[in-house]
Amino acid sequence: MAAAKWSRKLFYFIVLLVVAITALFLMRDTPITFEHVKSRWNSSPVSGLQSKNNRSTTLLQNVTCIFPHVDIFDPNILKLAGLDQKTLKCDNDFLPEITYIDGLTIRVNASKLKGNSSLSSCRYRNITRLPYQDYSVVFSKWSKNFTKDIQLTDEHEFLHVECYGGKKKDEVISKAFYSLVPKRKHLETLYDVRVKKRMVEFKPAETLNIIGVALDGLPRHQMIRAMPKTYKLLTEKLGSFDFSSHGQVADNTFPNFLALLSGNSDTEVKRWWDFKKPEDAFDLLWHDFEKAGYRTLYTEDYPRGAGFYWGKRAFLYPQTSYWNRPLELAMLDEPGFIRRKAACAGPRPVSEYQLEYLTRFLDTFTDKPVAGVTFIINLTHDDSTKAATIDEHIRNFYETLNAKGHLKKSLVMFFSDHGQRWGKIRQTYNGVLESRNPFLILTFPQWFLQKYPELARNLKTNTRRLTTHFDTRQMLIDLLYFRGLEPLPPFRGRHGISLFSEIAANRTCQDASIPSNQCLCGQNIQKFLDTNSTQSRSLGDALLKAVKAKSDPSKCEEYQLGKLLQVGALSLPTAWKGEKKQFIVASVRLTVEPGGAMFEGTVNMNPDTKQTSVASNIERLNMYKGEVECLPTSREQMYCYCKGNKKH
Repeated sequence: MAAAKWSRKLFYFIVLLVVAITALFLMRDTPITFEHVKSRWNSSPVSGLQSKNNRSTTLLQNVTCIFPHVDIFDPNILKLAGLDQKTLKCDNDFLPEITYIDGLTIRVNASKLKGNSSLSSCRYRNITRLPYQDYSVVFSKWSKNFTKDIQLTDEHEFLHVECYGGKKKDEVISKAFYSLVPKRKHLETLYDVRVKKRMVEFKPAETLNIIGVALDGLPRHQMIRAMPKTYKLLTEKLGSFDFSSHGQVADNTFPNFLALLSGNSDTEVKRWWDFKKPEDAFDLLWHDFEKAGYRTLYTEDYPRGAGFYWGKRAFLYPQTSYWNRPLELAMLDEPGFIRRKAACAGPRPVSEYQLEYLTRFLDTFTDKPVAGVTFIINLTHDDSTKAATIDEHIRNFYETLNAKGHLKKSLVMFFSDHGQRWGKIRQTYNGVLESRNPFLILTFPQWFLQKYPELARNLKTNTRRLTTHFDTRQMLIDLLYFRGLEPLPPFRGRHGISLFSEIAANRTCQDASIPSNQCLCGQNIQKFLDTNSTQSRSLGDALLKAVKAKSDPSKCEEYQLGKLLQVGALSLPTAWKGEKKQFIVASVRLTVEPGGAMFEGTVNMNPDTKQTSVASNIERLNMYKGEVECLPTSREQMYCYCKGNKKH
């Protein structure tokens, strides 16, 4: 009896202790409540991340590479993060879309007409790519008129639809563009044979679809701040892996996509290729998946300026089975259709076209292996705060995939190519980190993780290890020839370690093929120097000289120093100490005139000889549209202020 009474007392004591500890924990995790974000964050699914972020360093005690610690929810950053922006809607200031696609039929829903508009007729035309031309499309003749519906064939892929009415019956009252996913009968047999070949030759233990959704220039911290609904769904409900120490190999899209899709650095590729040559020679990962019988898809919303196109000749042939570039070019060239700084296409968000195309692709091949990537560029490329406007869209996309059963047979990658390159956040200390820390979130089927617990453990471990898209690519190759825990075929590139394998805790930037100017391992500003000191002026002069060297004097104004804004002495990344320990290394930020361009670069100084050298990658921290058009599209534009511009 006494023993039972003592047991009850012990039980009550333990319960009270747990309650007390929980209360203290919750008080410590009280969400931020600043007025300008109160409505968004008081009920935010990640409102407790602030304190979790502070505690995370205990998990990194034995890791060589530790990114600088900054508060994701720093009040000064929250004021710049645009968290009060509403979900993007585009249907209030454009013609309604009264048609829709139902299988191989275009149907009319006249109830969507605005006001007193009356429908006279509709018609459509096909959009196709010109052979060997990646920047031009051709339209077919208009179809016959219809008022209710019209049947299509499996040859139709990209469509432009217009409907007419009004008093004269010829006024355009609706305009729409559609991407279809036709099954090509002449290719389906080939794909099926390739699938069988893969099964016989490689005997993969599992076959998962590969789905990728990428946002241009969105750093991990801003993604967490701006997309709390998506982040909560991924990390809490779907058990996704958030790679917190994900690095980049360069500051723009092209080299980071090369790492992901080819396994090469841009330096390696440029040994045998230049921007004037076709890019078809690249050994892109899509080709490996197609050879294995996967139907492939790629879509992006910036057809004249995306990573494989900006300043380049691009491709002679489409690189995937389904490639909606003709539709994107047609929408771009349709007067007034792309609006609101390219966020809207007609009555719908541009991102909706991308996600709808990817979903239709998955719905078309429910029993076949597929690999598809959509790259949402325009929304966040110039302003990463705009990610907040599609938080609900991305969350709904995942929920749709889940409801349709696609998540049970797919790896879904949510990622960015690189961090934020310009803007107000980029000009802060936090922004230095965010400029080099893109995000990567992987969502696997739960059955897969349960069946292969060792891989699940490695993935979880690697979320705190230094990673890049070289590693992402190696994981995708492992998945293509997946053998569970058996040894994989000896297919390895020059760079990268599969995320299915445990990445070493002592991995450095050099090990990960991250250049020194992109390395965040242990990099902190130890102290800010007096910008009026002789040393600071020498460092500033070195950066200014390097900027001038990148500018074309025949077309660009000669820059003069505007203001030396900041000189910060850096603690060196662990991986590079042995190489540069004799140098003073500083992060220098300045403005130039004319034009007010703001540049930041890393300058090394020998303390004995006072000689300086500047890292090749000099970043421009503000936009330059309207100042550089005297030069052809290229990276050199960012270093120019064209002669004859009026802004001085």
